Amino acid sequence: MTEIHTMPIAEPVLEVRGLSAGYGKRAVVHDVDLTVRAGEIRVLLGHNGAGKTTLVRSVFGLLRPSAGTVRYRGEDITRRRCADNVKAGIALVPQGHGIFRSLTVRENLELGAYTAQDPAEIRANRDAVMDLFPILRERAGQIAGTMSGGQQQMLAMGMALMHRPDVMILDEPSIGLAPNLVQRVMEAIAEVNRALRMAVLMVEQNVVHALPIAQSVTVLRTGRKIYEGPPEPLGDRQYLMTLF
Repeated sequence: MTEIHTMPIAEPVLEVRGLSAGYGKRAVVHDVDLTVRAGEIRVLLGHNGAGKTTLVRSVFGLLRPSAGTVRYRGEDITRRRCADNVKAGIALVPQGHGIFRSLTVRENLELGAYTAQDPAEIRANRDAVMDLFPILRERAGQIAGTMSGGQQQMLAMGMALMHRPDVMILDEPSIGLAPNLVQRVMEAIAEVNRALRMAVLMVEQNVVHALPIAQSVTVLRTGRKIYEGPPEPLGDRQYLMTLF
């Protein structure tokens, strides 16, 4: 049974209603509602195979849902192309970083700004990203594939920020990282949220590191929402185990 808690009042940025999705005849996500509000970090938790990635792929436009709607700032984007969603202000950082490993950090950031036309705007956005992630300025000329996993994740986020999105979707940013790097990446996500007041929807399995930066949480199990509310109740390990 879904547990509902009262959420802070803020403007919805993304609204998902009754969304179902899958691959061919295989249904993965079933009738899910989800709201991401302005300036919040919403963490989407669940075990492997719970439907988290399928849900965010459907929200972003990489996968067409079989039922339900997705709205961005009140506009129905359910069947809109993901390229148009990027231009409108939605960014996705996929699993595995999504960087160009053979290019330099600077070149990756410039490719992240492909929706921008003005060279001065691109430079300004690049400088702003490097101010937010100083390591990217230090490594601007370095080949991206030679950086650590945590630095590559920060670069992937920097690329997503190059077109100044309103909402950033992160799919398993901690995957494949050592615990100390996971902590650094979570701190970077929290800093992006604080500095830019950007809405964040983050898919994670790493509950220990994700909950401290979460402002709201949704838990999926076998493609269905079983919890929605604040992160604090999930700090009770026994209660958390009932959800997983």
